[in-house]
Amino acid sequence: MTKGQQFAKTMRGNLGIGARTRRFRKNVDLHAEIIECVRNATYYPGYYTGERSELFQAAFGAQVSYGKHIAGRRADSNVISHINALSPWQFCALLGDMVDAEIANVGDGERFFAEMARNLQPQAA
Repeated sequence: MTKGQQFAKTMRGNLGIGARTRRFRKNVDLHAEIIECVRNATYYPGYYTGERSELFQAAFGAQVSYGKHIAGRRADSNVISHINALSPWQFCALLGDMVDAEIANVGDGERFFAEMARNLQPQAA
C-alpha cells in the first residue's frame, strides 16, 4: 500500500467517510474538513499522534496547492468543477494521488492540475 493510499484510508477513518457519503454532512463541507485535518496536523504538532500525524503532514503540499489553485480558482475551470463534484471518498483519493506524486509545493501542484486538465480534455469532447 502506498503512502497516498494509507493517507486516504486513514483520513476516511478519521472523519467516518464511506463510499456513499455526501459532500455536505449537517451543513459541513467535508472537503473543507479534510483540508482542515491536514492543516491541523501540520500547524499544531501533537494534534494527531503517531502515524496519523505523519500521513496528514505528508499531504501538506497537496493542501496548499488545493487552496491556491482550486479554492483560489487559478486552475482550469474543468478541473475545478471536476474536483468540486468529487465525493469525500474520491477527494481523499485525489489527495492521496497528490501525496504519491510527491506534491511538495504550489508549483508541483500547478503541474499536477495542468496534467489533470489535459487528461480531462478528451472526455469533454
